Amino acid sequence: MDIDGTLAVNNRAPLSTVRSCRAARKNGHLLYICTGRSRSQISRRILGIGFDGVISSGGAYVQEGFGGNGKVLYEAAMSLEVLRPLIESLNSCKAAYTVETAEKLIPGPYFSAFFKTWKANPFGIFWALGRVFKNQIFRLRDGGDGVYTTPVRKVVFWGAQEITIGEITAKFGESCELFKLSIPLKGVLGLEISPKGVHKGAAMEKVVQYYGLNMEDSIAFGDSDNDRTMLAMAGAGVAMGDGDPALKAVADYVTDPVFEDGIEKAFKKYGLV
Repeated sequence: MDIDGTLAVNNRAPLSTVRSCRAARKNGHLLYICTGRSRSQISRRILGIGFDGVISSGGAYVQEGFGGNGKVLYEAAMSLEVLRPLIESLNSCKAAYTVETAEKLIPGPYFSAFFKTWKANPFGIFWALGRVFKNQIFRLRDGGDGVYTTPVRKVVFWGAQEITIGEITAKFGESCELFKLSIPLKGVLGLEISPKGVHKGAAMEKVVQYYGLNMEDSIAFGDSDNDRTMLAMAGAGVAMGDGDPALKAVADYVTDPVFEDGIEKAFKKYGLV
């Protein structure tokens, strides 16, 4: 289950979602979060709903349970052979990007400058990002220290004046997984850039295999482009009613938006509750 736009909006989940998730687990079903966020960016409010494990960083980290008692099922990092040319290319065109590690976000040297060029109030932009990232964004300092010394799970391209998404795709599409950025900020048309073969669908398959089940036994819930692989690979793929039109086109079922009890309605349709 994706978080943003699926389970919750701005870390707030409707009571119907909380109720149905807890009831589904009580009925014997396994529930995993499957998010583009890093593990450290998942709020306690979301975890408090109750899940059996988490897939984070867009599929780069898979853990049964939570915290120190959890069991790591899979962990991936971007190789330096891919990371170095990617970072050098983004820096050369003064792109705004963040590098995601297990515990923090590392901004590129032009991150703040890019957002200050917006006509919108820059503080408003950082406030919105802070709500999504548990205020980690406020602690970012441009410079990219530690990019090559810490395992990198994902790079997020936020935007640039001198390079387009198409150019990045042409240059790195063969060596990386690229998905449209799912952060709901007006005017931000970026990319989530992950190691090749690392995505939500592949991570979901690892969870299914760990429990000795088949993919036909799984149901995936999402609303954005980075949910595409898990909806395609699951036994049933459920898209939220206000989600990406392209995702809805390939879903097996389109439910209502999250705050119109979409999760509960889908759970009832598939007999989870």
